[in-house]
Amino acid sequence: MSVAEFLPPPNLDGNSIAKGASQTVEGMFSKAYGAQLTWSQLPIKERIARLKPLRSLLVKNRKRIADSILVPSRQDYRETIASEILPLADCVQWLGRRARKILEPRYSHRRFTPFWLGTIRSTIFRVPHGIVLIIGAGNYPLFLTGVQVLQALVAGNAVAIKPAPGAERTSQLLVELLVESGIPQELLVLLDSDIHAGEQALEAGVDKVVLTGSSRTGRSVLKMLADSLTPATMELSGCDAVYVLPGADLIRVCDLLLFGMRLNGGATCMAPRRVFVPRKLSEVFHRLLSERLRSDYAKNWRTVVPASVHKRLWDAVEAAVGQGAKIFSDSPRGSLPSVDRIEHAEHAHSSTVRIGPVVLTDVLPTMAICSMDLFAPLLLVVPVEDWSDALLADSKCPYALTASVYGPLEDAIRLAKYISAGTITINDTIVPTADPQLPFGGRGESGYGVTRGDEGLLEMTTPKVVSIRKGKWLPHAQVPQPADEELLDGLLQLAHSGSWIDRFRGLQQTLQAAFKSRRQN
Repeated sequence: MSVAEFLPPPNLDGNSIAKGASQTVEGMFSKAYGAQLTWSQLPIKERIARLKPLRSLLVKNRKRIADSILVPSRQDYRETIASEILPLADCVQWLGRRARKILEPRYSHRRFTPFWLGTIRSTIFRVPHGIVLIIGAGNYPLFLTGVQVLQALVAGNAVAIKPAPGAERTSQLLVELLVESGIPQELLVLLDSDIHAGEQALEAGVDKVVLTGSSRTGRSVLKMLADSLTPATMELSGCDAVYVLPGADLIRVCDLLLFGMRLNGGATCMAPRRVFVPRKLSEVFHRLLSERLRSDYAKNWRTVVPASVHKRLWDAVEAAVGQGAKIFSDSPRGSLPSVDRIEHAEHAHSSTVRIGPVVLTDVLPTMAICSMDLFAPLLLVVPVEDWSDALLADSKCPYALTASVYGPLEDAIRLAKYISAGTITINDTIVPTADPQLPFGGRGESGYGVTRGDEGLLEMTTPKVVSIRKGKWLPHAQVPQPADEELLDGLLQLAHSGSWIDRFRGLQQTLQAAFKSRRQN
């Protein structure tokens, strides 16, 4: 099956903007702002209730959803359930249980209000941004985009969705299910998938941007946002690290490495890439990994990558081998990124390539391949002396999305404190991040800000503080007096001096200054 067959033209209608449509982005945004104003005034409980039916709708429409997800690297329906539909339904359930508590107003505490401020009471509200533009990912088009849409809506925003090429049908179906669930259609603006639709939306003006994509795309979008100072959450690429400690269960390590490499055909931003293995464990580790790569399943396993990705991968492998890295497999077909079949397409990519696992050993952390974001089944084994050597090797890579540590629990927890990454899994990989309670985001080239969890929901809002002055005491509104300087200096000593004697002196000075000021009045 060709990618052209994977990607039929999207049937966009209703509240959507396709190429050549008469509706303008500005016109659709104007309607969305009107709907958002009404939506944001609803109690959070009501907004959550509108989303509750979505869980059963996801179950009811699971086959339609799976058929709409045309990711060439996706292996089967099982992967779609586990990596897209199930975690999105879990997110709906979690929002129903937690969103109201997370977004409720917070009040200043009298105990922590500086005494010299007097009787001030403040409330911190979480208010929506307005229109949130979500620039979706192509590798997990339902889950990643869906979670961001749900959190934006619960927070009181309208949403504009710019799908990735190939994700049009999935995004259209997501919008349909949301409307069926009870979300006002005017709140949801579905853009075309080409780059110009995203540019038009940015030019029209949005209030927040959430991007899932490459660091190069992130930089391009941020340049467009600079003039308007529009806030953004950047969930960008990864080239994730794996630390193998002495005492690690190497069978478990190898099994999970192959799982991470195969998941979604390697097109996962947090897939394990750079594996730091102590030299004294190398022999056993290589033997166990080789046994798994020689299994019938591994030898026959193939995935599909765009030809452009294949070329980047092939060039990087050749460069690494030229610098001393070794291709690790008994089967060239199973290790080299050789072309099994090229398929031409008219939509997302000019062609695709079928490849098997690509595993390199004796890799140096300074090699270019250790700093690349490649959506391919790639594993790089980097020999190290100890965990401090591994940390130094890891620091050579500009990406810091997730990391995995394998070894005795106490040692792994101790090491995790020093690893630069947004998420660290211990004795597991990828799967724990599906917990809807957990925020997800990276550092460095992997972006900033988070999605999901409490923190991701809060990012869909901005704080608004309302302070109320009670009583008639307004010393700052009075005409300045000569004793004011002495009074303030005394207050500073009284409140923050390091010794009780100095604080007592501050109290004396404050009282004397207050008495002088009163006499002058």
